[in-house]
Amino acid sequence: MLELACIVEKGMREYNDDRAFVNGVFIEEGSHYTENAEGACLAIVCDGAGGYAYGHKAAEICTEVMSQLYGTCITVEDIETQLDKANNEILAAQMADRKCSEMKSTVAGLYINGDNFIAFNVGDSRIYRFRSYLFQLSTDHSLWKQQLELGLKPVSGMESVLTRCMGGSFAEPETVQGIDRVFTGDVYIICTDGIWGVLDVEDFERVLSQEISTADAAAMLMEVAKRNNSQDNLSIILIRRIS
Repeated sequence: MLELACIVEKGMREYNDDRAFVNGVFIEEGSHYTENAEGACLAIVCDGAGGYAYGHKAAEICTEVMSQLYGTCITVEDIETQLDKANNEILAAQMADRKCSEMKSTVAGLYINGDNFIAFNVGDSRIYRFRSYLFQLSTDHSLWKQQLELGLKPVSGMESVLTRCMGGSFAEPETVQGIDRVFTGDVYIICTDGIWGVLDVEDFERVLSQEISTADAAAMLMEVAKRNNSQDNLSIILIRRIS
């Protein structure tokens, strides 16, 4: 059994470029989604970017295309094929309308089926697992991360410059497959940078170590991000294995 929760809010922004999908449900801005699922789970967040008020369209296309996998027994190859389809649809939309020519999106998602999971991402939206400590499953595709990996001192302002994205020439995903790696008590977190960009590891661990529901934990993490002066849209999905 999985306990699910999702919150999407525009935060301090005038508009919302984040989109989320969990088990057949598209979560709207300002809504709180909760559910217990006995079968498999597919959860996705997308963070649109590039061009005022059109990043949301790229995020919508990506979320819609990836949601088509819901209800199937998903493989890594299925995810990679569908991500390629989503990227091509965003590129086609860019060509069809000049106003959308710069729109792009991140995507981060998690498929859980029994004891197995597949995590996937393009861009800098993140996936974590909490199992007494926080561990990042996703890989940030950002210039900041690239500079760190090269042993360079990151240049201020490069934190949000993406090296891979949906709607770009390079949209190759990172995938992590865990066979027999989903244990009772595990919590998986999928979130956009409006959340992780202002939370420390200690913030996540302090909330997730409490004996509270995923809905309460998601709401608490959202409030901590707001108190920490997040300036971006905020989206978070929590998935806990409870049996």
